[in-house]
Amino acid sequence: MAAYQADVLQSCFQEAAKAAGPALAHCVEAAAAALQDAELKSMKVAERDELASAWRLLLANKAAWSARYQASLLDAFDSNAEAARTQARIQHLPKSDPVAASVPARHAGRLGVQAFSLVEDADVTQAIESSRLLQQLSPQLEQSLAELDSLISSALGLDNVRPELNPVRPEIFASVLQDIMMASEHADAALARHWIRHLAAPLAREMRRIYEHMVHLLELAHVKAAHYRVLQAPAGATGGRSDASNRSEGGGRAAGEGPDGTGGAGGTAGAGPGRQPSQYADLSNYEIHDELFQDFLFHGGSQAQQGLAPSYYATIEEELTSLKAAPDSSPSPLHDTAPEEEAGYRAMPAVDRPQRLVDVSTPLSPQVWGAYGRSRERAIVRTQLKKEATKVGQVLGLEVVRKLVNQVAQDPRLLVPVREAIVALEPSLLRLAMVDPRFFSDERHPGRRLMERVAQRSFKYNDEYSGEFAGFFSAITHGFNQLNALAIDDARPFAAALARLEGAWDLQDQAEFESRTRVLKSLHFAQERQEQADRIAFDMSSRSDLDKVPGVVLDFLFGPWSLAMAHARLADQRNQVDPEGFGSVVPDLLWSVKRDVTLKRPARLIEMIPGLLEKLHTGLAMLGQAPQENEKFFESLMKLHQPVLKLRRQKSRQDAEASGPMPLDGLEPLEDHEVPATPEQRRAKAAEQPWLGREELDAAGFEDTLPTAPGELLAMDIGEPAASGTTADTLAATAAPAAAVDKATPEEATRVLMSLRTGHWVDLYSKHQWLRAQLVWASTKATLFMFLSHGGQPHSMTRRSCEKLIMQRWLRPVDSQAVVAQALDAVTVDAGTRAKARKEADSDFSDLHPQQREAETV
Repeated sequence: MAAYQADVLQSCFQEAAKAAGPALAHCVEAAAAALQDAELKSMKVAERDELASAWRLLLANKAAWSARYQASLLDAFDSNAEAARTQARIQHLPKSDPVAASVPARHAGRLGVQAFSLVEDADVTQAIESSRLLQQLSPQLEQSLAELDSLISSALGLDNVRPELNPVRPEIFASVLQDIMMASEHADAALARHWIRHLAAPLAREMRRIYEHMVHLLELAHVKAAHYRVLQAPAGATGGRSDASNRSEGGGRAAGEGPDGTGGAGGTAGAGPGRQPSQYADLSNYEIHDELFQDFLFHGGSQAQQGLAPSYYATIEEELTSLKAAPDSSPSPLHDTAPEEEAGYRAMPAVDRPQRLVDVSTPLSPQVWGAYGRSRERAIVRTQLKKEATKVGQVLGLEVVRKLVNQVAQDPRLLVPVREAIVALEPSLLRLAMVDPRFFSDERHPGRRLMERVAQRSFKYNDEYSGEFAGFFSAITHGFNQLNALAIDDARPFAAALARLEGAWDLQDQAEFESRTRVLKSLHFAQERQEQADRIAFDMSSRSDLDKVPGVVLDFLFGPWSLAMAHARLADQRNQVDPEGFGSVVPDLLWSVKRDVTLKRPARLIEMIPGLLEKLHTGLAMLGQAPQENEKFFESLMKLHQPVLKLRRQKSRQDAEASGPMPLDGLEPLEDHEVPATPEQRRAKAAEQPWLGREELDAAGFEDTLPTAPGELLAMDIGEPAASGTTADTLAATAAPAAAVDKATPEEATRVLMSLRTGHWVDLYSKHQWLRAQLVWASTKATLFMFLSHGGQPHSMTRRSCEKLIMQRWLRPVDSQAVVAQALDAVTVDAGTRAKARKEADSDFSDLHPQQREAETV
C-alpha cells in the first residue's frame, strides 16, 4: 500500500488555496473587462443594463470574494482529502470484511456532499451553469490535471490513480466559486450566468498555473506517481501515453543499456525488463518511414515498445565511426563574417535586417557554446544516443527532437542568437528524449516549457545588439551550457533551469510591474471618471431649466464640469451627496446666463458672481485643468454677465439694491455667445475617449504636450509642425526611417489595431529608434492605447495616432504565438504530407504492368 504523506498534501493545499485568492482577483478583472466590451457591443438596452450591473457588482465584490475563496477552498480541500483517505484505508481490506462492504457505499454519499456534487444540487439552473463552467474548464486543464491526479493519488495512499478522489479537482474550484457568488448580495441567476460565462477562460488559466505549481511541489517532495489501472491489450497495441506515464518508474534509467550492457547492440532489451520483445523493427536503412513517424506523432506509436534489429545497430555503428573519423569541415559560424559586412548588417534598422539561416547543421560560436558549437559534435551525440536506444520509440523520439529543433531554429520571429541557443540545447533535449521519448507532446513538460518560455521571453527584444538583450542572453547561455554538461535521467534538470531563469526574470519585472501598476491605476481612474461624467452629463441634459441657456454654457456643463463633479465623487471618502458642493453650482450657473431673468434681479446676480466663479475655478483646479484650457468659456460667461454689470455702473448702489426691474425694450440683438443651445447641443453625448489631465498624460507617456479640450486628445496630421509639442505620429514622422515601405490603407490599419489584445507585442518607431513594446491597456471604447517598452517606459496614443503609425508601418504587430507548438505543427504537417505522397507513389507504382514495375525498380 502506498504511504499517505499528510505534510506534503497539507502544504500543497495551503499553497493552492493561498494562490487561489489573488488568482480569482485577476479573473474578476479579466471578466469585468470582457463584460464591459460585451456591453459596448450590445444593441439592446435591457441587455446593456444587465451587463453593466454584472461587471460593476463583479468589481465591487472582488476583494471579498478573493478572501472568501481562499478560506473556503482550504476547507473543501481538507474535507475531501479526509474522504479520499477513507477510500485509501479500505482499499486493502478483504472484500468479505464488513467494513469494506459497507463503508464505500456509505461514504460515497457523504463524499458527494463534501465534494459539492452538482448532480444533487436542488437548484437545476445553478447545476446547469456549474456544468457549463466545468465543460469550459476541463479541456484546458486536461494535461496538467492528469499528472496531478497521479501524484495526488499516490500522496493520498492510493495504489491506482483515482481522479474522482482528487481533493483539488476542478469541480471543487467551480463549486466553491459558485457558492460564494450566489451568496453575494444582489446576486441572481441572470448575473451568475454572465459571471460564470466570462470567468471561465481566465479561471482555467489561473487553475492551470496552480496545478503546475502543485505538481512541482509534489515532485520536489519525491512523491512517486501512482499507476493508472491498465487493462491487458494485444501485443504491440501500446498507447501513446505509455512512455510518459512510465517515466517516473525509471524507464529512462535503462535507456542507455543494451542487452549486453554496451549500448543495446543486440536490441533485445527494448521490450521491457525481463521480457523479450514480440518482434524487432528493422530500421537499418535509418530512413524512418513516414507512416511510422506519423503514427508516433499522432498516436504515440503502435510499435514504440518494439526492440531494434541487429542490422539497425550495425548501421548506426558505421555512421558513428565515420563521424568520429571525419575531419571537422564545418563552415565558420555566422558571427565570423567580414567586419564590413557585419557592420552593415548591424547598421540596418532592427526590424528590417534580412533573415540569417540557422538549422541543426549550423556551426555556432565556440566561445559561447564550447564543444557543442561544432555541428559535428552535436551529430556525434545524436548518433551515439541512437546507438544506445533499445526501443523504436526512443529512435523516433530522437528524430522528432532533431526535426523540432530544426524547425524552431528557422523561425523568423526569433532573433538569431535565440535560434542558435535552441540548436545548442539539442544534446540535452536528445538525452531527455531517451528517457521520455514523447515529452514534446506535453505542453507542461519542463523540457518543452523551457524552450517555449525562452522563446516567449525573447519577444521582449527586437535587437540582438542591444545591451538589454545581452543581459537576457547571457543567462540563457549559462543555463543551457549547464544542461549540456549534465547526464539527463529525468525532467528535473530542465525544471530547475527554468525555475532559475523565471526567478531572475521576476526580479527584473518587479520594477516594471510597479511602474505599470501605478500608471494603469491612473488610467483606470480616468476611465471610471469619464464614465461617471457621461452619466452626470446625461442626467443634466434632462433638467427642465435648460431653456434659453446658451450652447457655450451647456458645452461646459456637459464637458469639464461633469468631469469635475465625477472627480469629486470618486475622490470623496465621506460618502457625501454632493462632494465639494459642485452639484449646487449647476442651477446657479444656469440662472445666471439668462439675460431676461437676471436683468430683473441684478442684485442677486451681482452677489452670486464671486462665489460662482470661485467654485468653478476650484473644481477645474481639482480636476487638473489649467485656467487657459477653459478661457473661451469664462470669456463668454463674462459677456453674458456684462449687461447686469453695465447696469450696476449706470445706476446708484441704492437703485441696484432695490432690484427694480429694468425696461427690456431696446435691448441689443443677441451675440454668438448668447444664442440659446440648439436641440443637438442640449443632448449630452458620451465622450469617445477618457479625458486625461496634464500629469496623467505625462505619466502615461503621451507624446502630445499641447493643451487639450475635454473629451478629445489632439492629433496632428503627419508632417505638420507642432506649436509647443509633438504627437506620437509627428514625432515618428520627423525621424522616420529612410527605407521606403508599403503603406497600409486606413481600413487595414483599423483591422490591425482592432486585432491587438492586451499582452501582444509590437515594434514601435519612437525617438529615432525601433522599440519592442507590449500593449498593456486599452480603453473600453478602444480609443486610447498604452504600450510599455523595455524598462517600463509607457507609450500612450489615441486610436487615430495608432492607425496613422500603422499606415506608415511605424507600428508593426509581432506574431508571438506559441513557438514550439507551431514548430511541432509544422513537423506534423510535413510528416502527413510525406506519408500521403508516399502512399500515392506506392499506389501509382502498384498500378504499373509487372514489366514496367521491374523497369521502375531498376
